[in-house]
Amino acid sequence: MLIFFLLNLIEVSAQGPLDGFFKGKKNLDVALSGFYQHSEKYFGATTFNYQRTLSGASIFGEYGVLDNLDIVATVPLINGKFQDAGIYFKYGIPFNRSAKERRIRIIPAAGISFPVSDYETQTGQSIGQKAVLIQPKLLVQMNFNHGIFVQAQSGYNYAISPVISSVPFSVKFGWAGNRWYTDLWYDLQHSFGDELWIGGVSQDFRTLPVSSQKMGGVIFYALKPKWGVFVNGSYIFTGSNIGNAWSVGAGVVYKMSFKK
Repeated sequence: MLIFFLLNLIEVSAQGPLDGFFKGKKNLDVALSGFYQHSEKYFGATTFNYQRTLSGASIFGEYGVLDNLDIVATVPLINGKFQDAGIYFKYGIPFNRSAKERRIRIIPAAGISFPVSDYETQTGQSIGQKAVLIQPKLLVQMNFNHGIFVQAQSGYNYAISPVISSVPFSVKFGWAGNRWYTDLWYDLQHSFGDELWIGGVSQDFRTLPVSSQKMGGVIFYALKPKWGVFVNGSYIFTGSNIGNAWSVGAGVVYKMSFKK
């Protein structure tokens, strides 16, 4: 069964780089994706008109250190600038068989994300807050028959001052087949603080707490045992200090093995 991971770019397209599947020892998946995002409204002190377009690409890699231990890395390029890279580890506690037809897996994880370029933060078109985030997480995934699964994850995004820390939560429903993979997801981020952008540049954008609720999904198809393609999309439908944005993306995946 060829399992696909969902690529995500900070605020651009969704849930974060961690999922409930493992690559296996000495296996590496590399993906290159592109995206386009557009918004016409902004959730600030009021909901006001706000034209904003982002486009870019991301490279993503996930390597199986052990059969149940993966390292994940991602670097996005947004509007011509490298944004915030991330490095993560996840460990899969062995399956607990709660019934013949389903298995539950508990996956503790942790990572850090950090800016890799001196991008602008103090304009209405900023691509991020130059945040350094330390991110402990916990994933729980239940796998059913016929490739159906349900996953939930949460944790804490501890931000180095002056960026505001936040709590994420997401849930995903999906199906993984021999050549096809698809999922639908919901993602929530709640930041601590109540300051809202009033427009202009009089406020420090790095201190604005960003909260959001999003939904989206992905479809993946394996062209060959080592190659696959995907399309994805997302929509931010409410929040604070964030645009009411939709995004679409596409990319390719290449699978490698370093086993002798």
